[in-house]
Amino acid sequence: MNVRSRWVDSLLGPLQVRRHYYHCRRCRHGLFPRDKTLGLGKRKFSPAAAQVVSIAGVQTSFAQSSEVTLRKLCGLKVSESTVERVTEDAGERLQTLLAEGETFGNTEPFAWQRDAHGKTCAYVSLDATGVRQQGPRGAQAEGRMAYVGMIYNINSEQDARSPDPHSVRYLSGFYELPELGRQLRRQAAAVGWDEAEQQIAISDGGAGLEEFLRVHFPRAERILDFWHASEYLVELSQSLYPDDEEHRTAQLASWCHRLKHQGGLSIVWMLQSLEKTNWSSAQREAYTTCLRYFQNHQHKMNYPRYVAHGWQIGSGPVESACKTVVAGRLKQSGMRWSQHGSNAVCHLRALYLSQRGCWEDYWQKYAA
Repeated sequence: MNVRSRWVDSLLGPLQVRRHYYHCRRCRHGLFPRDKTLGLGKRKFSPAAAQVVSIAGVQTSFAQSSEVTLRKLCGLKVSESTVERVTEDAGERLQTLLAEGETFGNTEPFAWQRDAHGKTCAYVSLDATGVRQQGPRGAQAEGRMAYVGMIYNINSEQDARSPDPHSVRYLSGFYELPELGRQLRRQAAAVGWDEAEQQIAISDGGAGLEEFLRVHFPRAERILDFWHASEYLVELSQSLYPDDEEHRTAQLASWCHRLKHQGGLSIVWMLQSLEKTNWSSAQREAYTTCLRYFQNHQHKMNYPRYVAHGWQIGSGPVESACKTVVAGRLKQSGMRWSQHGSNAVCHLRALYLSQRGCWEDYWQKYAA
């Protein structure tokens, strides 16, 4: 045993820390117990300084964080590469803890908003967005799809109470769907998902998403995003009436009105009744694609019922989350990422933008 010193960058400036070092002659390993007590990791930062560096790193580019944000706001002189390493370290640690079953923040149920029939409603939604990747030594690489999952509380027109605008939990990263489902289910349980009288799952019907929601949120009413469904009607109208804009616009408006007020099954019947004489092969292909889509998904298109209950029928919140959580930080002009770096920042930024208290809880308990 002996005493050794190390320098630590803190928010108050550089600090010299003296602590005991213990070495085992048998296993030839040593340790500094005091480092764990003080929350000192492999980097040279105090826990508070590491948190501030990570906050800068998830909000803006590592270069901007180094050259402007940290220097101007707290006097920390940190290189761009150090901001990157500290931020990614925190994100990787968070990724590990979430996979081990941890959740962060308080466990009080959200004050779920009520629908037109007075039932409290909880929402879950999932989407994905691309992130540009960079291979070794700057080589080009295929992009990766980062998932964004969210548990959230809407602002209901049927409820006089105003919801907390921060009533949302995000998860984001290069997940396999089964693992994302387990983690998102834990986030839902932490905010009282099972206490809501009505559970609602909204998606755009992408590959694997319905099965994901069915397995992990079996009680939820699954709703297909209305605007995504209507896009198939847009494409069909463009194929059938390419040169008659006035008729195309009127026909599309009629179809969308029918979809919203009579549901997906009504669209199936309408499509089957269309006169198909003199159609080109391209028009028949567009028609077949549209008909098959509505036949396969009409069980999630009972929009008259959803609207009557005052439920949301659009996936706007999760599409916005893809922009806020991922694109706002990782898809800025010219950005390309390593796989582990972008995955770490997705995880950390999702936590940072989640319900108040989640970020603080993570740093208080585990970041060191």
